[in-house]
Amino acid sequence: MSKTSVSNETDSMLCLWVEPWGTDHWMRPGEEFTVVTETDPEESPFNVVVHDQGITIWVNSANDAEVFDKNGNPAPCGHQRPTDAGF
Repeated sequence: MSKTSVSNETDSMLCLWVEPWGTDHWMRPGEEFTVVTETDPEESPFNVVVHDQGITIWVNSANDAEVFDKNGNPAPCGHQRPTDAGF
């Protein structure tokens, strides 16, 4: 199992995209999410891309990935999505 954590150290909402599935998980300022996949750490399971729309975590395996908040609760696709997100 592999994990990577992402935290929002900005003053506004930030979108965490998980690809190749295109799921969106929105973080409030100060929040931290963990992306988990069944891939072994030696297989370089993640790539992280920071861009003007947020942060994208690419999962480099055929395994699915899940996103959890700091307390270990699932943060499913659309988690905390703002109503004005545009989709």
